[in-house]
Amino acid sequence: MKILKPELLEIKEIADLKKEILENNEKYEIREKRFKYIEEEKIKAEKYEFKDCSFESCKCIQSDFENAYFSNIIFNNCDFSNSNFSKAGFNKVEFINCKFTGCEWIEADIFNTYIKECNFAYMNFSEANFRDVKIEDTNLQSSSMNEVKWKNITFLECNLNKIELVKTKLKDIDFSTCEFNGVTVDIPDLKGIIVNEFQALELSKLMGLKIK
Repeated sequence: MKILKPELLEIKEIADLKKEILENNEKYEIREKRFKYIEEEKIKAEKYEFKDCSFESCKCIQSDFENAYFSNIIFNNCDFSNSNFSKAGFNKVEFINCKFTGCEWIEADIFNTYIKECNFAYMNFSEANFRDVKIEDTNLQSSSMNEVKWKNITFLECNLNKIELVKTKLKDIDFSTCEFNGVTVDIPDLKGIIVNEFQALELSKLMGLKIK
């Protein structure tokens, strides 16, 4: 699977994310900015469009990015825990070694996105749309992926224990390299799922099978 990765040219370094947001509160667009070592709680950036930016070692917990759009963006070593990204859009975005625990990505559009070595536990992705996405070595434990749509998604060595996948089609989705215990799924949606033999045994219990 080929993912379009962000390609950043020379960008300015900005020390104050809140100030940048306030200065652009008419056009709602922030371009070619580098945010580094930002520690600001409860950032308000609903409907803002971020293009060609990087976030490095930023801590912006409990922030609101509802309906925001991120294009050609790198998040590296950031903490946005308990923030709201509902109905946000992501295209050509990388998340490396980031913490987004407890975040809401409800109805988000997530395209051409690479997620590696992140903590995405207890997140809500319900009704999100994934396309051309790779998630690697990431903790998604106890997250909700109910009524999710996806096309060309790869999970590699992720923790998916206790994840909810209600009303989510799992045909051709490969979970075989992941931890996949205690999941909540609709039995008909298991058709065509790709799992290893230990996961198959676990899933058989959901179907009421007794294996001798």
